[in-house]
Amino acid sequence: MQGLIRIPGAPASNFDTGKGLTVVELINVGDEDKGYPEIVALEILFTQTTLGQSYQVFAVD
Repeated sequence: MQGLIRIPGAPASNFDTGKGLTVVELINVGDEDKGYPEIVALEILFTQTTLGQSYQVFAVD
């Protein structure tokens, strides 16, 4: 499974799951002076998948 994952307002990150599981770390764009915005949306664009392949999205603190 290949694709792009993005927090709106931040650069996109490529991901490739290969044959195992992949964890994609999202970088919350911000700084100590202006603060870090709350992430309220996430965009995932699959560019290549295998027929019948499934996915799950989990938020990890």
